[in-house]
Amino acid sequence: MIEFYPIMTSLLMPPLAPLLGLLLAFLLYFLPFGSLLERSALPLAVISFAALWVSATPAFSAWLGKQLGTAPEMAGITPQAVVILGGGRYRDRMSGHERLSATSLERVVWAAQKAPDHLPLLVSGGRIYENERLAESQMMAALLEGELFRQVSWREDCSRTTAENAVHSTAILRSAGVKSIVLVTHWWHMPRAAEVFTRAGLQVQPLSVGSAAELLPQSQSGVLRWTPGAAAMLQTQIYWREVLAQVWYRWRSLPPMHSC
Repeated sequence: MIEFYPIMTSLLMPPLAPLLGLLLAFLLYFLPFGSLLERSALPLAVISFAALWVSATPAFSAWLGKQLGTAPEMAGITPQAVVILGGGRYRDRMSGHERLSATSLERVVWAAQKAPDHLPLLVSGGRIYENERLAESQMMAALLEGELFRQVSWREDCSRTTAENAVHSTAILRSAGVKSIVLVTHWWHMPRAAEVFTRAGLQVQPLSVGSAAELLPQSQSGVLRWTPGAAAMLQTQIYWREVLAQVWYRWRSLPPMHSC
């Protein structure tokens, strides 16, 4: 199931989805001339090319990011702990060396700088694939304690998805008497993460890394906003994946806890 999800999302996202549209248009072109399918080849090719172009522009990626919404601020709560969600790792296939991804690093550093110093920390993230050596939470805790001088009170080592982050972290925190948290993750991930943590039984005060207003400096104005680029395509992929995940989570119940 863990490997099935990224395959399905890739099929529904750029660049693969419009590229498949272009491939289909190419195949339809060789059908008998004048047939309905053959006549649909050119419109399909134009639509697929336009989708590929637009999805790689900063203007579109910025618009899509704003559609994700924001997590609601819960008034009147007093957080009792800080929860930092992992955001992936880099792994050298040959040597097996692992390190936190840029996304995970941003979340850890943001929490160390912005989260209240007096609150205990929980780091959440496990192993997604069998060949991964360390739980993501172990690498996050090592960075916090070894380099940023912040003590980690709890490690949640079993989760592979945001929903599992919520279920497993809530079990740890509720056993310690914690009912309200400061949640640290990226702004584009926060609406879904805050919602699922609330469903799991915790009161959530969001502490988002960055904001929807962020754009690369060279893409903030003029014709460059509509010029395709790799950075904008990457942002579109991230935001579109979140759109799909938000829809998926609304239809899914919380997962059961599992051992690891």
